[in-house]
Amino acid sequence: MSTKNKKKAKIVHETLGLFIKKMRLERGYSQADLAYSLGYTSPQFVSDWERGVSSPPVKKLHDLSQLLKVKPDVLFELLVTLATEQLVTNLAQEYKKVKKAS
Repeated sequence: MSTKNKKKAKIVHETLGLFIKKMRLERGYSQADLAYSLGYTSPQFVSDWERGVSSPPVKKLHDLSQLLKVKPDVLFELLVTLATEQLVTNLAQEYKKVKKAS
């Protein structure tokens, strides 16, 4: 993955993460509160989302949206944007490899 594409993917991850953090803080939850309410055994999951290391799984979006008091579509759209960016990055990488090998 090129540096430009890595930066772009990280920005999208961070956008989702910052949104989750903002909503969590507005609702008065700690990372541990949110994690345990979602069935996780460690607040590290929420920390990873907020830092842009990973994203919440789709199966948790509904519960997460209820806890954060946002429409599920908002989280879903952010996640779709992230997945789209990652797909475009991966396809571009593969294309470059194939083109180079030709």
